[in-house]
Amino acid sequence: MAAEPVSLEQLCAATGESPGRVRAALAELRTVLADRGIALREVGGGWRLHAHPACREDVERFLLPPRTSMSPASLETLAIVAYLQPITRAEIESLRGVNVDGVMKTLEERQLVREVGRKEGVGRPILYGTTKVFLETFGLRSLDDLPPLPEDAPRRVNGQLVAAVPSASKAAAVEQIHEAVEGHEDEVAPRAEARLDDSVADELRRALNGAP
Repeated sequence: MAAEPVSLEQLCAATGESPGRVRAALAELRTVLADRGIALREVGGGWRLHAHPACREDVERFLLPPRTSMSPASLETLAIVAYLQPITRAEIESLRGVNVDGVMKTLEERQLVREVGRKEGVGRPILYGTTKVFLETFGLRSLDDLPPLPEDAPRRVNGQLVAAVPSASKAAAVEQIHEAVEGHEDEVAPRAEARLDDSVADELRRALNGAP
């Protein structure tokens, strides 16, 4: 079993088949595994076998150490990085209003964020972005699968972070981010394995789009 998602190009190279035939085979395999203990999922820019969501708790209990939870501060910081990357610690702190050194250390240890470069300017501060582990954890194929934020949420304009939104609106935007992960705080993997079920991305999308 591959240690990370295998891309369509890699599968074509390994099998000598065309992209169309490989996609057809993947679709067939996904159907065959639908009611079994292993599921085929497209995450992180490729394909990977996972324990079926219905069997997840049993597999975790057998193979993995006890789960540890993520704090609301960690979840909020992770959401900021995901939507506004590449981003510096100072920019994150300007949005959250508190020091994020400890939170960022935790996110890096869990391989959810990483250094992606340096920002041009005084001191050339480190820029941070999310990882493949982040995509796998939340069941996303790519960052394009992230649902849109409200119109008045902080965003980048011509590369600059624009955070000047009405306080009430900003609070509502942050609340929506919290709602997106509510109930899953203790399910974020403390190590590289993706262990959230298939519905998390859909729940995130519904929460931020205001759907019931």
